[in-house]
Amino acid sequence: MDKRELDDMELDALFAAARGQDTLPSGDLMERVLSDALAVQTLAQANAIPAAPRRRWWQAAWMAVGGWPAMAGLATAGVAGIWIGVSPPDGLSDSATALFAWETDGYLVDVTSGFSLDLAEG
Repeated sequence: MDKRELDDMELDALFAAARGQDTLPSGDLMERVLSDALAVQTLAQANAIPAAPRRRWWQAAWMAVGGWPAMAGLATAGVAGIWIGVSPPDGLSDSATALFAWETDGYLVDVTSGFSLDLAEG
């Protein structure tokens, strides 16, 4: 096959010649292709891996977070946050004031206004 460029008239002649030919594959070829496809299908069905059981949405979320190790860390952080929030260490308010440069004469938000809740008893 030569590698020269064909003009439009030569391409039209080639396409017209190709349209005139019988483009269907022979029956023997189709029979061989179909028998090979059937053999591959039966082999694939014999070696098929069973589908994994479906997980519930909470199991999928549990595994997305990281399972037991990650949930243990989250639970520990949550308990420590509640503990520090309810009973803060003595030095925490001083260091937080220095870190955030809060004014020492007041609070940003007084969450205990109007509530006694036994917080002042010690």
